[in-house]
Amino acid sequence: MRDNMETGTIKCFFPFKGYGFIRREKGKDVFFFYKDLENEAEIYEGAKVQFSLNESSTGRCPSARKIIKIG
Repeated sequence: MRDNMETGTIKCFFPFKGYGFIRREKGKDVFFFYKDLENEAEIYEGAKVQFSLNESSTGRCPSARKIIKIG
């Protein structure tokens, strides 16, 4: 596991829109863009992932970066 990486599960993914949400193990759900998936992994609802968290300075939902499918 990389330093400062969190784990979670893909809660929902909208492939035609290019975004979705990850249910974190600890904390609120986070938003992600398909472009932030490393290695263009095939992603689907229920997939386990690791990611780094990008806190928003505008008060919006935090987003996930450097998303890696695990398991």
